[in-house]
Amino acid sequence: MKALLLLTLTLGSLQANDWSHFLGPNRDGTSKETGLLKSFPKAGPEILWEIELEEGFGGAAVVGDEVFVVDRVKQEKDILRCLDFATGKEEWSFENPSEGEPSFPGSRSVPTVEADAVYFIGPFGQVFRINRKTHKADWIIDMHKRYPDAKTPHWGYAQSALITGDILILTPFGKETGIIGVDKKTGKEIWKSGPIGDTHSTPTMMNFEGEEQVVILTTGGGLHSYAPKTGKKLWSSKAYENRIPITIPMQVDGKRIFATGGYDAGSKMLTVKKTGSEYKIETAWESKKGSQVHPAHLIDGYLYFLANENSNHKAKAKRAKGGLVCFDLEGKELWSTGNEPFMGRGSSIFADGILIIQDGEKGTLRLVEPLTKGFKLLAEANVFGSDLENKKDLKYWSNLALSKGRLIMRGQDRMICVDLKK
Repeated sequence: MKALLLLTLTLGSLQANDWSHFLGPNRDGTSKETGLLKSFPKAGPEILWEIELEEGFGGAAVVGDEVFVVDRVKQEKDILRCLDFATGKEEWSFENPSEGEPSFPGSRSVPTVEADAVYFIGPFGQVFRINRKTHKADWIIDMHKRYPDAKTPHWGYAQSALITGDILILTPFGKETGIIGVDKKTGKEIWKSGPIGDTHSTPTMMNFEGEEQVVILTTGGGLHSYAPKTGKKLWSSKAYENRIPITIPMQVDGKRIFATGGYDAGSKMLTVKKTGSEYKIETAWESKKGSQVHPAHLIDGYLYFLANENSNHKAKAKRAKGGLVCFDLEGKELWSTGNEPFMGRGSSIFADGILIIQDGEKGTLRLVEPLTKGFKLLAEANVFGSDLENKKDLKYWSNLALSKGRLIMRGQDRMICVDLKK
C-alpha cells in the first residue's frame, strides 16, 4: 500500500507534458505537445504574465502547476523561486548566501525537478537538494569544500543537474576529481573519476551497444564517457575538441554523435564503434559552422541549429554565413538564413511540427516550419517589447520551457509566459 501511494504521488507530480529539467522531457529540446499556434494575431501572442528577476541566464522547469527558476542576487545569494504557473506569482523560495560573481553575472542552470525534490547548481559549485514539501534543503554539497582540488570554470559552473536512476551526476573539475556520481537522496559519493579538464557543457545520457553512458565534452579533453552506476570509464576521445565547450553533444542514432560549439571549433559528426570491450570514435564529416550555446535539433533525418557564435555576430559579412542552418546527416549544408534573420545565440524547442525560436539578441519569438527546401517563417513577434528593437545583443540565451501550450521565456532580468495554444 505504501509503495502504491508513493507511485501515485510520483505520477501525480510528474506528467507527460511537464518540462521538468534541462532541455525538456527527453533532454533534447523536443516536446510531444500538439495544438500549438502556427501564426500570430497582429498584436502578437497573448502574454499571460511577466515577472522581474535579477540579471542572469537560468531557464525554467515546469512541473504541474509550478514553475521553478534559479535566480541570483549579485555578490549575495542564490535563490530558487517557485512560481504559480497560471499567474507567475511567487509561491515560495529558497535562498543561500554566495559571495563573489562570475563574468556575465547571474544564475546559469535549469532546475531538475522530481516528485519530492528540486536540484540545482550555483555558479560557484554549491549543489542543492530542496525538499518540495518543506521548501528547505535536504542537503547542500559545496564541491570546493568536499573536493579541495575543485576549480570553478571561467564563467562559473553552468551545468544543470543530471539524474539517472538514483544517481546525481556532478562535476567538481579538479586536478584529481573530474566527474562524480552521488546518491540523490543523501548526497553521499558513490563514485568519482580522475581529472577531465572543465566545461560549461552539461553531462548528457547516451546509449551505445545497449550500454547506458554519461557523456561530457570538456576543455582540452574532448569527449568522455562513464557508466552511470559505477563510474567506470568507457571511453575518451579527442575527435572533437572545443576550447570553451558550452553546447552539449547529441546522440543521432545507435552509431553517431553530433558535436557542435562556438569559438571556431565548428561541428563534427562522429561515428561510435565498439569491438569487444573497446570503443573507437572517428570523424565522419565536419563543418566550420557551429552553435555556441544550444544543441541542434534532429528532425526527420536532418539537423537544424543556429550557427552563431562570438566570431560571426558583429560583422555583417560574417553574419551572412550564420543564422539558422539545415544539414543532412552526410554533412551537406542545404540552406542557411544568414543575417535574415540571424537570431543570435537563442534557445529553441521543436514541438507540433514547428521550431519555436527565441532570438538571442532581441528576444523576438519566431515560429519556423523545418523544411529541407528552405527557411519558412510562420510567425514572429517582439514579445519583450518594442523598446528592444534598436538594441544590440541583449544576451537572451536562456533555455526555453514549454508545458500545456504555454512557453516560458527569460530575458536576463525578466521572465514571461506566452500562450501558444490554439
